[in-house]
Amino acid sequence: MVICHLPMKLRSLFSFLIAGVLALLALGAGGFYWLSTHTPLNLLAGGPTTTPAAAVFVSKEAPLLVSMLVNPDRLEALRQVFVTPKERSLAHAEFEQIKKSLLANTDLDYSRDIQPWIGDEITLALTNPDFDDRSKGEQTGFLLAVSSQNADRSQQFLKSYWQKQSRADKTVQSEVYKGVQLNYKKLPTAKQKPAPILPLNPLSLPNSNLPSSFATAAIRGRSASGNNLNFVLFASSPNILRDAINNLEAANLNLSNSPNYQKAFQQLDRGRIALAFVNLPQPATPQNLPVSPNSLAVAIGVNRRGLLAQTALVTSRENTASPTLSEPVLALQYIPSASPFAVASTDLRNFWADLSSAVSANAEVSKLVDRALGDIQQVWGVNLPQDIFNWVQGEYALAVVPSSSNSADWVFVAETSADSAKAIDKLDEIARSKEYSIGSFTLRNQKITAWTQLTTSSNHGKENNRQSAIVTEAKGVRATVGKYEIFTTSVEAMDAALKAAETGSLVANQDFQISIEALPLANDGYFYLDWPSSRSIWEKQIPLLRLIELSARPLFDHLRSLTVTSTGEVAGTRKATIFMRLN
Repeated sequence: MVICHLPMKLRSLFSFLIAGVLALLALGAGGFYWLSTHTPLNLLAGGPTTTPAAAVFVSKEAPLLVSMLVNPDRLEALRQVFVTPKERSLAHAEFEQIKKSLLANTDLDYSRDIQPWIGDEITLALTNPDFDDRSKGEQTGFLLAVSSQNADRSQQFLKSYWQKQSRADKTVQSEVYKGVQLNYKKLPTAKQKPAPILPLNPLSLPNSNLPSSFATAAIRGRSASGNNLNFVLFASSPNILRDAINNLEAANLNLSNSPNYQKAFQQLDRGRIALAFVNLPQPATPQNLPVSPNSLAVAIGVNRRGLLAQTALVTSRENTASPTLSEPVLALQYIPSASPFAVASTDLRNFWADLSSAVSANAEVSKLVDRALGDIQQVWGVNLPQDIFNWVQGEYALAVVPSSSNSADWVFVAETSADSAKAIDKLDEIARSKEYSIGSFTLRNQKITAWTQLTTSSNHGKENNRQSAIVTEAKGVRATVGKYEIFTTSVEAMDAALKAAETGSLVANQDFQISIEALPLANDGYFYLDWPSSRSIWEKQIPLLRLIELSARPLFDHLRSLTVTSTGEVAGTRKATIFMRLN
């Protein structure tokens, strides 16, 4: 009997084992699917959506739209993955500070009021094309659209908020506009003076206070294109909410159907967690002047070492140009590894012509470029565009070099061309016209030419007797090395440039290599900035930079380097990639 029942027991045992294994496999597959869809590492490939659904609420003429396409809590979770265990509490504290700053003076608490329902999109749009024009007394108009993953909780949030406001202020109003309930505070009948321009409060809404006409609405439904919409809208006035609803109903009015908007984001193909779109102001210029850009789109993704951004600058022309390089230019071999700032590419003459055309439409950017050139021109006493840029058609590299003095030195390396000898003769003529001496000497087995000036230097002796001495001051130093012309602002900088090719240049520096590894191999060259080493230099050059740093302090506190490269032009859309390496 035992023998005849054994097969049945074995079959039962095998059936039980098979069922158990299948159950474990099902649980494992389910667990793997949950982990693969919920792990914050998924953000390395981009957020849950590629474009903001809230663009349907925004006018196609809005000057600015900024969107984050991921839930803030998932972003914080990703940050926790990459920091060390000791740094996790600090990283959490930084995120908490950002949340508090964003809701400063609003009587709202993120954990209590927002976190229970917030979804995967936060979009902020400036709605007034003249938002920076205070002469007319116009306030900054803004629309903030926050997606909801729990409609009941978000509705309860709005109801609770306005009940509290109505108890404190009898001016709370409610109306239904095209089927959507709007809540807001009624404006006083007396005409108010425009609000003064206040210092920018870090990471806060305009003026860091809610406007007196603050308004909200909740929208559930579908857009004209059939996409599901579940958003809570916040605006600086009920009129902006009415405009948002009108934009939703009329597809030809909203930003999502703008040709420039669609054209720009078609060129940005990497995963992204945030994006921005800017309608650039179009100056009234004669037809014979250069075409100014129409709009700018920026898409930001997450890299294991920092943030990776793509930009698309849309113009009205239809030019197409492919990247010219597939590896760093060899001119970088003469840039010392300690250089905190460097630019390297080819054909400086055409680059300068394109840059001059692009910045001519923006007075502030044009002033910034002129100021940067002015500092170098003052040291060398030349007109850079006319005397140097015009003959540089091959490789070039421009860099700042640390100096033993308080001021930084510059190094400029350019590949020789058919016009370079004539251009150098002209530089010698300019030097003589300024009564500089031109002399030659040998440095590291290379013939060096220096433009020098005799000056007097005063020293104090032991008994404070002033003694004057004649000293030679180098105004510029030049050397021809192989196929390159090297220009520096001092003999010390020239020595560093010549030594770089032997002992280690910037292109061989590990930090520089890390800063370019995330960028496309096919490009037009690099703009490289070591932020900690050059921060003080740029703060002196750009006074506005301090204000920008204050507004985005968490980013600048962790910024290690910034690298930019352009990647050609497609049908009038100029593309570039930016890598922000973070600590």
